[in-house]
Amino acid sequence: MERIQLRKQLIKCCVFAISQLVIVSGTFILKSEKAEAAGNNLAISIANDYVNIRNKPSLNGKVKGRLYRGSAVYITRTYKNGWALIKSGNFRGYIKKEFLATGTKARQLARKYGVKYITVKKNVGALNVREKTSKKAKIITSIGLGESFYVRKLCGKSWVRISVDGEQGYVARNYVNLRVKYKHPVSIAQVKAEEKKQETTTKKDTTTTKNSTTTTKNSTTKKDSTTTTKDSTTLSEETDNTNDTAKKKVTGSQIANYAKKFLGNPYKYGGTSLTNGADCSGFTQSIYKEFGYDIPRTSLEQSSYGTKVSVSSIKQGDLVFYQSGKTVGHVALYIGDGEVIHASNEKDGIKISKMNYRTPYCIRRIV
Repeated sequence: MERIQLRKQLIKCCVFAISQLVIVSGTFILKSEKAEAAGNNLAISIANDYVNIRNKPSLNGKVKGRLYRGSAVYITRTYKNGWALIKSGNFRGYIKKEFLATGTKARQLARKYGVKYITVKKNVGALNVREKTSKKAKIITSIGLGESFYVRKLCGKSWVRISVDGEQGYVARNYVNLRVKYKHPVSIAQVKAEEKKQETTTKKDTTTTKNSTTTTKNSTTKKDSTTTTKDSTTLSEETDNTNDTAKKKVTGSQIANYAKKFLGNPYKYGGTSLTNGADCSGFTQSIYKEFGYDIPRTSLEQSSYGTKVSVSSIKQGDLVFYQSGKTVGHVALYIGDGEVIHASNEKDGIKISKMNYRTPYCIRRIV
């Protein structure tokens, strides 16, 4: 009887001991050794460029993503072998702890790398953006629910300086939610897609350069061998007229669909590049330039170009203008279904918004 009881006790002890062990990729870890940062502790990458994220806590693990310097994750578990299990949204994987800053250091780096932005609180209607930090200051424009704006500066406890469509102004802090956005892990699929995109862009640039060189050579050869005559001048004029006719064949839907190809690309004040960065008027100018239209550079100049149309007769491709104070300060392109696409600000880049996210000042038709 004593032997049977002793055997039972021994079995219980073994079961308890095994229950305290978790096997992760062949490594035994005590359950009590969960992350020092248990409870989803913030960590910031301090890798020189990036560190690989693997599918198990070992250099033998398959690489499933990258964590670039300054990116933020949460540590959910650490291991004796110097690895950490991290997560960001639905993304999970393993990284060597030496590449992560935690605790006070992480909080300091978070302030450095985090991008602050505000959203209007739900119980607030239209929120005024003012020229100065005073409720008596001149109203530049207004913003509404569902929009987010890049924070330029926190002005004490009462005001926030923000960037609205490339222009800076102040909003009362008690009417907004202050949030912080960090860079996140990048999956290998995303890395490969970006590399392929860059490779394609490089090939296009190389081809364009070659074609440009060939065209220049041919043009020079023609100049050397051809004498200008009245007939050639007439031909040139006919060619120009043909181009004007081609312009008229362009539809607003073609322009809108082309503009949507650049959704998510960066905003850059003073920029005109659809891929590397443009401001609001640089974006619309470059879109129309693709179809042979040379429209003015600034939103104010564009607001008097083309034909004025009413809101009720708006069509795809029309330009929608918004006021900043008493003058035009922003332009967007109408894409249909009550929506516009525009180069908004540094945080959001080129994005789609409801046309009435701000009250339109006027609408102009180019095609």
